[in-house]
Amino acid sequence: MPSAADLLPSSALQSIGVNLASVLRERIVTGAYAPGEWIRESQLAQEFGYSNGPIREALQLLVGEGLLVRATWRGVRVVELTGREIVEIFQLRMALLTLAAELAATHMDAAQIKHGRQLLKQVGAAKKRGDIDELMALGRQLSQWVCDGSGNQRLASDWTRLTSQTRIYIYASLRAMAGQRGVSADEPWRELIAAIASRDTDAARLAARHLMQRTLKALGLDAGM
Repeated sequence: MPSAADLLPSSALQSIGVNLASVLRERIVTGAYAPGEWIRESQLAQEFGYSNGPIREALQLLVGEGLLVRATWRGVRVVELTGREIVEIFQLRMALLTLAAELAATHMDAAQIKHGRQLLKQVGAAKKRGDIDELMALGRQLSQWVCDGSGNQRLASDWTRLTSQTRIYIYASLRAMAGQRGVSADEPWRELIAAIASRDTDAARLAARHLMQRTLKALGLDAGM
């Protein structure tokens, strides 16, 4: 039976701390660690068999991403946002994605559009299977696809860093939508890809807005947009 350390992705180019951060990041995003939950170094050391060095490196990386919060003399806990704070970070995400969508509708080439449509087909298949983890991964790929196609290198490189906290709530929204009839995981992306392919910048911005509104609605929050 594999040990906890066997769960870590192996890469000669990454430190143990970076690899451990990847595992902890997924636990936070998927809700295995609940918002506000304390994460103890001693428990991680026991689970993974590592010394304090790489564990602290992993935790500090996640603090830097805004997924963990450090409290003096108490350790670290999973970030816990109010409804208003969740809306605010999604407003930021919407602003970035609408800009990326508008630019992508101007700059994206035929090969890139074809790749987006291929990703969309995979979203449809994952939706039929009810595979939330796959939908989450494909959603990240599609978001990055829009940013990469924008032609704005800074936007493409900073997208994940600037929106890392939203992943927690996107995963929660996908779980909520899975139990709702008539809610489609791929329709907003279909709208966005069609707008980009038709070079309609206004429609691309509107479609990106619809993506954010759908997520917040599934969380029971007022988009305020």
